[in-house]
Amino acid sequence: MIANFFNKSKPVVLFIIILSLFIYYTAASIIFEFNVFSTFLLLERLGVFCVFVVFILLVNFIIQKNNITQNNSYALLLIVLLLGTFHETMFSNSLLFSNFVLLLAFRKVYSLRSGFNTKQKLFDAGFWVGIASLIYVWSFLFIVLIYLAILIYQKLDIKNFFIPVIGVAFPVFIYFTYCFYFDNLELFYDRWIIGPNLNFEPYNQLKFLIPIALLLTLTLWSIVSLTPKIVNKGVNTRRMWRLVLNHLIISAIIIFLSPIKNGSEMFFMLFPFSVIVANFLKKSDSNNFKNVILYLIVVISIGVYFL
Repeated sequence: MIANFFNKSKPVVLFIIILSLFIYYTAASIIFEFNVFSTFLLLERLGVFCVFVVFILLVNFIIQKNNITQNNSYALLLIVLLLGTFHETMFSNSLLFSNFVLLLAFRKVYSLRSGFNTKQKLFDAGFWVGIASLIYVWSFLFIVLIYLAILIYQKLDIKNFFIPVIGVAFPVFIYFTYCFYFDNLELFYDRWIIGPNLNFEPYNQLKFLIPIALLLTLTLWSIVSLTPKIVNKGVNTRRMWRLVLNHLIISAIIIFLSPIKNGSEMFFMLFPFSVIVANFLKKSDSNNFKNVILYLIVVISIGVYFL
């Protein structure tokens, strides 16, 4: 069954996940994005898909390196299913590249637990958040996650509180210098226009309402079920869990404030949601229960294409 198959992290499982992503991406491209066929369009789509593949591989590296989901592939599967469910996420290049860059930041943030090269990791995390902010301005909120990681992992050296800001400022300053040199500061200032959109009427559509309701239910259920168990675990596990929960909150705030409400903003929920639910599924003793949850998500991810 599906739960047993994805219960381990193996090359064949990773291949099936990437193949599933290809199917979702191809189907969504044909149904929603196909206008006029051209070689350029085909090459562009192929290039973007390759970025998604690297995105999945990078998520897998972060999860395995930091033992975030205890050696299973549920998180990767859930990411692909969410991409398929909110197909708009697959065609927003700004969100794709900003989240890809943010993964490089998260890689440094989650590895702070090791205690090695802390200052270098803080600078790198800030640097990548700065670049992501230039691509999609709301990404700058993830600087909060860096400081929360400093507190959670007790890296309270006074220098550590300044390093992330320097890291963020570095690419921003380089971009400002570039715009100033070419006498195009309007381009720089336009990057920082923040226009939150609190109109949630688009979510009343069934193609959004049903999966969002399931996403919220699974997330809350997982948190309520897992938190009491994790409290009794080791200090590293508790700290990791607190970091993931804060990651989820920041992602939710970005989605809440996002100026575009077409489903693409759900990209920010991929990592924390998949990690939380993957741990929930791993802890469950009932394979039948896990199968029901996963099949339900699969059905919804396909059903939204008919709504």
